[in-house]
Amino acid sequence: MSSPPHGYRTPRGDDAPTPRRSRRPSGVQTPRQQGHRTPAREDPSQTPSRTPRRLAMSEIDLSSPLNYGTPCSLASVRTPRSGIRGTPIRMRPDVRTDRRIRQVNIGGELEAVPESQESDAAPNLVIWGTNVSVAECKEKFKQFILRFIDPNAEEDERTDDMNVNEPIYLQKLDEINVLEEPFLNVNCSHLETFDANLYRQLVSYPQEVIPTFDMTINEMFYERYPAAVLEHQIQVRPFNAEKTRNMRALNPEDIDQLITISGMVIRTSNIMPEMREAFFKCIVCSFTTSVEIDRGRITEPTLCTSCNTNHCFTLVHNRSQFTDKQMIKLQESPDDMPAGQTPHTVVLFAHNDLVDGVQPGDRVTVTGIYRAQPLQVNPRQRNIRSVYKTHIDVLHFRKIDSKRLYEEEDGKDRRFPPERVELLNLLSQKPDIYDRLARAIAPSIYENEDVKKGILLQLFGGTKKTFVTSGRTNFRYFKIAIVTIRFQFGAEESVHIWQRFICSRFDCLCD
Repeated sequence: MSSPPHGYRTPRGDDAPTPRRSRRPSGVQTPRQQGHRTPAREDPSQTPSRTPRRLAMSEIDLSSPLNYGTPCSLASVRTPRSGIRGTPIRMRPDVRTDRRIRQVNIGGELEAVPESQESDAAPNLVIWGTNVSVAECKEKFKQFILRFIDPNAEEDERTDDMNVNEPIYLQKLDEINVLEEPFLNVNCSHLETFDANLYRQLVSYPQEVIPTFDMTINEMFYERYPAAVLEHQIQVRPFNAEKTRNMRALNPEDIDQLITISGMVIRTSNIMPEMREAFFKCIVCSFTTSVEIDRGRITEPTLCTSCNTNHCFTLVHNRSQFTDKQMIKLQESPDDMPAGQTPHTVVLFAHNDLVDGVQPGDRVTVTGIYRAQPLQVNPRQRNIRSVYKTHIDVLHFRKIDSKRLYEEEDGKDRRFPPERVELLNLLSQKPDIYDRLARAIAPSIYENEDVKKGILLQLFGGTKKTFVTSGRTNFRYFKIAIVTIRFQFGAEESVHIWQRFICSRFDCLCD
């Protein structure tokens, strides 16, 4: 009996086609994606049960930094899929929290606990590389929100329609529910007064503590207002950190820490789109999946779960999701600059709602996280330079010039007393209002009418314009900066002093 020729396939008895062998390599794991087709799940009865106490070291892989914590607390986090009226979760590119959080037991005991000794109490876990206990940090911040009363609130806070004898941050939660602005500004000096240890953890480990604050404040908010729906989850913005430094004194030990510096904005870039969620499509079976950006990196899926084809995904840009990003250049204040030296500058990056928050000429106090980013010698190689490029991811802007004019902000009205409104209406009806306003500028200086009128026209040059009728709602407007040339002595110097008093966006060139 002769053997079949080489390469001959023996047909099956039922004439059925031979099933294709799965192309999934054994032992290879791919990151979890969300697509239109979900693979079959494992039987929960076959999965060994694990308790929090039995896990001495845990790795929690979640889709948002707001969701990490002890395993028993994950069920209480509100997610977009928890209900029809759920508030969507927005990633925070300013904090850059790692999606894969490693937590270890403080005791360091790796032995499994017998089932007879297990209890419902979860172990006291800390985040890997820090001394931050998520459960303890949440409890301390919750007590801070519930109990802190600022006796000096009238001096450093806007206390419109607020009772200074009640917890100030609970009233801010009520304001968030009314205005639907999901941002909570937390004064770091208040936190230091209430709990110095929690404040030090915030300054030293902002990437781990700030998402914990976000998780706590969202749980408290939805306990008080279960029917509330916001644009996204509430984000905590700390400011006024005691670790205020001159930008010349920033050192390598300040990297990845919360800092507060002051200066003048000299340049702002256009709005740049930054990818937040990448959309991939299989070129074989058109299966689609989305992958969130993790610390600036895209984990491209390598295996299609629908057709089991390797390296078949392509990126679809127009279906990906992006966030706003803006580069800002901050220059040190003249008061902090040594005599005879050029001013130092630092690069800031503003994200999402902080974009267009400041304009060139504003004197601001910036609170953010100091970053160091490696630079590649060649874009096609992995070699990096020994000197890193530094920048600051902005968490909060605060304008420090108290002499500036009132700023018109979206959603916020500036109210004047009725007497002031009546006086302004009477002045607007005067036929010589132009000459009156010109004479009101530096009244102690005689003549120089042309200089005064030029300054007056520039002060009214940056009005906000709306184009609702033409189909455009938002319009980026910029206030005009005043630049004058003066002599060292004379009346022009007095006009220069008066200009700096009334206008923050002012610069002067000496002849």
